[in-house]
Amino acid sequence: MSEALEGVAADTLVQGDRVQLVFPARGDLVVLARLVASAISARAGFDIEELEDLRLAVGELCLLALQDTDARHGDLRIVFTVTDDDLEIACTLVGAAPDGGTLSAEQVDADRLSEQILAALVDEYGREQRDGSVEAWLRKRRKGRMA
Repeated sequence: MSEALEGVAADTLVQGDRVQLVFPARGDLVVLARLVASAISARAGFDIEELEDLRLAVGELCLLALQDTDARHGDLRIVFTVTDDDLEIACTLVGAAPDGGTLSAEQVDADRLSEQILAALVDEYGREQRDGSVEAWLRKRRKGRMA
């Protein structure tokens, strides 16, 4: 393999590659998840439009994981998994308790807006509560194959 091709191969992510990011569940740190999503999607062969969609979607995914919780003491763990045709991203809120309060109309509207944005940007998404944590996930398929 030529040096030029070796450099390209080293800069790409392929089937089965996984990247994990963990940070305190603070709204001002969600930008980290967006930056990592941009870098990973570029290395996984997504075009610039898809990259931008994923960057925005990851921010909304973090908001979905945080909804209805008291995240002051929790961490967000985001796992990016590259498959042949898509990128799967799971965002888990760990170590935070359910909020326990009633959602305000503004919170309900914000949650609904996050779901509408995700529906427009990705192929599939969801949110589940299990084992004392909340997980929001998405899947985005590549339009074309990597060359």
